[in-house]
Amino acid sequence: MLCAIIRRNGAGSGLRQTRYGLHTTMAISEQRVVVIGAGVAGLAAARRLRSAGARVTVLERASAPGGRVQTLLVEGCRVELGAEFLADFYSRTLELVRELGLAGELRRIPRSAATLRAGRLYPLWPNAAAALTPLVGPRHKVALSYLVGALARHGSRLDTHAFHKAYTLDDVSVAEYARAHLSEEVLEYVLQPPLSGIFYWAPERTSRALLFLALRAGLSRPAGMRLYTMREGLGQLTAALAADHDLRLGAEVETVTPGPGAGYTVHGRAGNLPFALTADAVVVATTASVVPRLLPWLDDRRRAFFSAVTYSMTTLLAVVVRERFPRVTYGMLFPRRETPFLAAATLPTVKNSGFAPPDRDVICLRLSGRAAAALRECSDETLACLMLAELRRLAPGFDPAPRRLSQRLYRCAEALPEFDVGHFHRLQAFASGAIEMPALAFAGDYLGGPFIEGAIISGERAADRLLGRLRGA
Repeated sequence: MLCAIIRRNGAGSGLRQTRYGLHTTMAISEQRVVVIGAGVAGLAAARRLRSAGARVTVLERASAPGGRVQTLLVEGCRVELGAEFLADFYSRTLELVRELGLAGELRRIPRSAATLRAGRLYPLWPNAAAALTPLVGPRHKVALSYLVGALARHGSRLDTHAFHKAYTLDDVSVAEYARAHLSEEVLEYVLQPPLSGIFYWAPERTSRALLFLALRAGLSRPAGMRLYTMREGLGQLTAALAADHDLRLGAEVETVTPGPGAGYTVHGRAGNLPFALTADAVVVATTASVVPRLLPWLDDRRRAFFSAVTYSMTTLLAVVVRERFPRVTYGMLFPRRETPFLAAATLPTVKNSGFAPPDRDVICLRLSGRAAAALRECSDETLACLMLAELRRLAPGFDPAPRRLSQRLYRCAEALPEFDVGHFHRLQAFASGAIEMPALAFAGDYLGGPFIEGAIISGERAADRLLGRLRGA
């Protein structure tokens, strides 16, 4: 439990305030930095800061680190709460896995995901062969050539480590773009299911810039994109990132106030006890929606930046059964024309057979973002019944009811940040330095990209920016 009140002695600290912001003559080893949030972005920032010698404290309101990258144990079966895989274009994430000594823990996912249409599963291979899918007819496949040409034309702007470069493509939604240049069939059966099943987004609320970035990443390797998990689930990565930090769980940050000369004081509660930590610098690695509450003194421009970020929502139902399901696919994507409720179903043991005991299996169902929002007032029991009834109707061969041992339901109110039309322009403003302040940095997947790689890159770059300012660069 957090109970210490750390007080900074300003005398002799070497801090001086200029009209341009904070400068310091203190060694980095003397700097106290508080990181708010122990998700992947916050942990990556803390690791980078510690490696530079800063004294870092990480505050997390939950009882475990990881944020939306956690592996849960349900009746001995491993279930991913958020992210389901690592992709081979996650270059920094895979490098970090090696740095943490976890390279031997990686497991390649052996099968593709598939889209369900009229009772039939169509494999959705993450490579150029996807353009030949029988999921849509020949006339609609021709339309996909226009999309390939667009990727080639705009390739210099499509950098998964610098999303802001794509801001000039942030002009229309995926739905508008597809209806104008592709076809309704391509929109509803090729583009919409992955957007909903992976991100819980609707194409009407997704910028075409995000579509181009995702497709460019998926098609960047001639042999196709490879997907990985870890031996004990992706929570193994966050556990390794969290090790050896001054990590304080159950610490709810309420406000961050600027100090009288420089630095900040972080106020909050741990259990029933209030705390106040003083720091020379702070990294805010929470969701964007929390920032205005933590920093009530923000000016209108900065407040508007964070308030404009919205999040998709989902509900996860994990059902444990006797015996194994058919080993056809690791994940099913459901077009909204097939069901207004379900977005995806995953079979963790297809990704890694060790995710469940030999005599058990687990299937994980997720509501679409729109359904989760519309049904948020429903009871857990009602939601579970609805989700299972839809699965039984769509894919009766995967109905868990006859062999069900137990089930658990988890609601995710902020599943992933929505990269809607306008968000890439906001990222461009952030990259220009218009949002951050001298001793305050921000990190999160809403800045780096809506996947593990984006969160890690965002956290490490936030740490680098802060270190540069603390050194007086």
